[in-house]
Amino acid sequence: MEASMVVSTVAQEKCDDRKSKTWKNSKGEYVKQLFVCSREGFRPEKYYNMENRKREPKSETRCGCLARFVVRFVAYTGRWHVALFVESHNHDCLDPRLVGFLPTHRKMAEADASQMNNMKDASISTRHIYAMLANQAGGYENVNYTLRDMYNEIARRRRHVLGDARAALRYLKNQKAEDTSLYYEHIVDAKGVLRALFWCDGRSQLDYEVFGDVLAFDATYKKNKYLCPVVVFSGVNHHNQTVVFGSALVTDESKEVYVWLLQQLLAAMKGKAPVSVITDGAPSMRFAIETVFPNAHHRLCAWHLIRNATSNVGNPKFTSMFKKCMLGDYEISVFEQKWFGMVEEFGVAEKNWIIDMYDKRHIWATAHIRGKFFVGFRTTSRCEDIRRLKLTMFPYLVFRYLKQH
Repeated sequence: MEASMVVSTVAQEKCDDRKSKTWKNSKGEYVKQLFVCSREGFRPEKYYNMENRKREPKSETRCGCLARFVVRFVAYTGRWHVALFVESHNHDCLDPRLVGFLPTHRKMAEADASQMNNMKDASISTRHIYAMLANQAGGYENVNYTLRDMYNEIARRRRHVLGDARAALRYLKNQKAEDTSLYYEHIVDAKGVLRALFWCDGRSQLDYEVFGDVLAFDATYKKNKYLCPVVVFSGVNHHNQTVVFGSALVTDESKEVYVWLLQQLLAAMKGKAPVSVITDGAPSMRFAIETVFPNAHHRLCAWHLIRNATSNVGNPKFTSMFKKCMLGDYEISVFEQKWFGMVEEFGVAEKNWIIDMYDKRHIWATAHIRGKFFVGFRTTSRCEDIRRLKLTMFPYLVFRYLKQH
């Protein structure tokens, strides 16, 4: 019998096992392996007497079980052979139906992980994905991982961006040899994991110099294989065509990261700040704009506001009237009259979203932003269009480069 078959049978029918000790020969090759029960031995006393402990120790699970399993590699057969097998445990063993939840067995199959990623791309929540996978398996008891394991798998795949990030930086370095104007910068966290990568080429810088008075920027939401947002900075040229000023890959959308991104954009564009900026209204974006571009006019994306009106009030007639209030070219007094009339008609004066929108009216209502230059921009839809085109050719080139290297 092969060793792997024995280990699998013992684990499924009895208890969890763990590797205890290995032996190597003079060539550094493994020749012997000891497996023990997960409840072998006892927890060292030092872990009970730790100073400055922040939480209580976990329950003791080890009880000195002597069950063990030894395999040895026999050179002349080229196979592993069982050298010792002690099957008896000094404790009750787990129900075979629950073995899949033991730590060494809790692992997502590649097929499940791939399906999870596809559903994440469709903006399905992790909890709903877990429920669907459990339904496919015939029940939660047939899924050999927990919801927490799914979150860990997502985090693990995100961490893979580190290796690919090094390759992306090498790619950018090579590109800079051809385009000396190419600008790129990145930051990492305390563990050396990429937090943000910003880049823009020489053509983008020339476009910004001429057409950079109005800047739109938007973040995708984990629509790539790394499950990380991609930020696109764009505008329009004199033919009303979309031009890309820069792009960035980020692993979080904190205020600190957005401030850093705008600072890099400013540095790449030789200190030229935009006159006007349009975003989807994310608080971290707004904070970054006020910090880095304090004199820029900020406008909220009309499409996002209409969607929020629909989700927060849920009345098509209200959404229609809200749209008229937002886009109507009224005097401020007329806007105020129409706004309060609408709020009273639909009885939504106490809704937090309504109160918040009124407080922010100076950055979304046409009545309040008349005379400010936005070159016809009302939405970040141009950024959305770029997202559908794989967010400019750079990510495509990087991904192709990664496959080749």
